[in-house]
Amino acid sequence: MSQAPLGLIAGNGALPLQVAAAQVASGGEIFIVGLEKEADAGIETYPHVWSPLGHLKAAADHLLGAGCTQMIILGGIQRPKLETLDYDEGGQWFVEQAMAGEQAGDDQLLKLIVAYFQSRGLMLQPAESVLSALTGRAGAQTSHSHDPHADDISRAREIAKTIGAQDIGQSVVVAQRLVLGIEGPEGTDSLLQRVAGLAPEFLGTPAAKSGVLAKLPKPQQDRRIDLPTLGKRTVELAAQAHLAGIVYEVGGALFDDFEAMVELAEAQGLFLVGLEAS
Repeated sequence: MSQAPLGLIAGNGALPLQVAAAQVASGGEIFIVGLEKEADAGIETYPHVWSPLGHLKAAADHLLGAGCTQMIILGGIQRPKLETLDYDEGGQWFVEQAMAGEQAGDDQLLKLIVAYFQSRGLMLQPAESVLSALTGRAGAQTSHSHDPHADDISRAREIAKTIGAQDIGQSVVVAQRLVLGIEGPEGTDSLLQRVAGLAPEFLGTPAAKSGVLAKLPKPQQDRRIDLPTLGKRTVELAAQAHLAGIVYEVGGALFDDFEAMVELAEAQGLFLVGLEAS
């Protein structure tokens, strides 16, 4: 008997396609529900349907109809205003639960989405169960020393855990132990662009880089979904802000191309360090 296809709800970015390719390369089958205006058109290489963001029931129906019992949710979405979306029965349930909750942060909303699919008999699994190369390695990954920036790394890690526990964001930038910015709904790229626009006295220079980006998972989050995602764009924007480096948590981050990110960080003069969970 052939194994049931893996279900994949795909948002934007390269990661959903990488997981799909890995699943098929391993001899498995996949069925993709691509979120309209988000997922890459490359999903059409595989068995798929397109679905509006607010149609949770339709998405679950498609996956179950394809024979899926296990699923992955992967890829970014542009955070919408809940009141502007079109909803089906499942989406309406989600909105009612979200409005009834005390918090409406990303973590709480994602937990509601997971709960809905599990109530339909679809079990969520992490993306790295299909593609282990998505996670980074421990320790220093470039030749650029992070030792002179140990205080900033410690401070950034502390602040990242604090804002994560409050379901505010996953990223923080610290330089000279001063918090230059924390991530909100706008995402890490916008955070780095905002930091790069600060007055020169707060920033390093190309010759004397200063500061660190810490991007860490929230302490309470379900690690099967919405782990911090980093890539070459993260390095490019960190370099534009003249940061000295980037830290992530081993097993707590996803990379669209880890080796390419390491190579670029090396070329840009940034340290890249995988921290053990604490």
